[in-house]
Amino acid sequence: MLFLVAALSFLVFIIFSQQVMADMFSWFKKYDVHLSPAVQGTITFQGSPVANVKVFRELTYDKEYLDHAITNHDGFFTFDEKNIRSRRPGSAFDTSKRQVLYVDYNEQRYLLWYFTTLNASAAKTLTEKMQQLRCELTQPETTYELPNHEYPDHPHGVTGICSLD
Repeated sequence: MLFLVAALSFLVFIIFSQQVMADMFSWFKKYDVHLSPAVQGTITFQGSPVANVKVFRELTYDKEYLDHAITNHDGFFTFDEKNIRSRRPGSAFDTSKRQVLYVDYNEQRYLLWYFTTLNASAAKTLTEKMQQLRCELTQPETTYELPNHEYPDHPHGVTGICSLD
């Protein structure tokens, strides 16, 4: 009987200690973080396409990721979806992610899109809007409040010159 109690105690100890070890080292686990959906848009100036200009995409989470696309003769540009693996979402010190699109044209910087969030996954509304950006450089920056399908009580705030309607 004493042997059975000792064996069960040892088994409970092993199971409990493995759970403690898993919790203690969960900060080593990497998570998928969605930085940006695929982006498609056009850039115009006074209604005419802006060709051969660099559109910059700056994504920030843990560190900064910068890439660019060049508009074609119709002012059209694209970016691929961007995802990373990070330990940050499992941390008590998780931080927000930031998406910025901008273009430098005629010695002026234009903010096409600016968005920040604490959510590490894709957002349906933002994915849809970023597939059809229409950016007229003569438009003033506007802040939009977009519906958040995933968390309806927390709408998305996006700033830029692109039409999101």
